[in-house]
Amino acid sequence: MIVTCPNCEAKYRYDKARFGGAANKRLKCPKCSEVFEVANPAGEELDATNVGKGKQARMTPPPGTDTDRVALDPEPPELPQLAPLPRDVRFSLAVIAGSQAGSVFTVAKPRVFLGRGSTMDVQIRDAEISRRHAMLEVRGEEATVVDLGSTNGTFLDGEKIERATIKHQQEFTLGSTTLMFLVTPTEGGSL
Repeated sequence: MIVTCPNCEAKYRYDKARFGGAANKRLKCPKCSEVFEVANPAGEELDATNVGKGKQARMTPPPGTDTDRVALDPEPPELPQLAPLPRDVRFSLAVIAGSQAGSVFTVAKPRVFLGRGSTMDVQIRDAEISRRHAMLEVRGEEATVVDLGSTNGTFLDGEKIERATIKHQQEFTLGSTTLMFLVTPTEGGSL
């Protein structure tokens, strides 16, 4: 089942089997530490603190009450599948400004997530970058940069963008880090 934190609206997968015979379960959001209660979708008994079957209610547990602190898996957004990357070219992101200047990240799949979070495909150590800041989708020899609702925004040519197409050697900025999108031929390939 999908559980949504009522505070930060992060979505997580939660195994219904963890309810056991209980009508409700208290969960702690790993993102914002909000404690909330979720009703067992199979349960018929609902207590008064619940806002309805399958709904979440903001709730602070009484002192001494244990909260389920299991690692909840973030629910990936429903995104269309992209075509595999072409074999005759290599895609990468070069950091040209910021604390990791000189670093190069290989883009190994058609959709990569960028941010400072440990689960990101391209993890950038920059306090001005959100944990889940932006997404890069590669189609052919160009890519689309999509801001994921970051706090400080994503910029292309000095303009804040929500979505923009970029080409070989074009730069974009996340926080105080500027990246350049690079498309290079592999051995035997040509541009």
